[in-house]
Amino acid sequence: MKRLLSTLLVAVGLAAAAAEAHHSFAVHFVPDETVSVSGVVTEFRFRNPHGLLFFTAHQEDGRDVAWKAETNSPNILRRRGWDEHSLEVGDRITVTGYPARDGTNYMRVYKITFEDGRELVGQRPAPGAADGND
Repeated sequence: MKRLLSTLLVAVGLAAAAAEAHHSFAVHFVPDETVSVSGVVTEFRFRNPHGLLFFTAHQEDGRDVAWKAETNSPNILRRRGWDEHSLEVGDRITVTGYPARDGTNYMRVYKITFEDGRELVGQRPAPGAADGND
């Protein structure tokens, strides 16, 4: 009986960890708002369950502010033309995305625009949701 209870507790703990690792878009991001932030790529992680982009935005007051942006899974991004070298350290970009509900410098990528006008699309907007063109 003790062993069964221990096994059950471990299984519940693992399920909770998996649920936290892969979270709902709507829980963490505002789907009907977009923000655009320009900056320089400091790191890009193209891995499951979501890619992560880290970049620094230079503010008007002279401060540099660190931002983190989450992408879709690499599988979805590959179908949209991304790969592990789509973003390189030092790239100057503008990230348009759905802001974090908690107000931190964190967003879900809608699209990334390079200085030369190229775009990478990440999270497509739901029909009727904000698309960054308001």
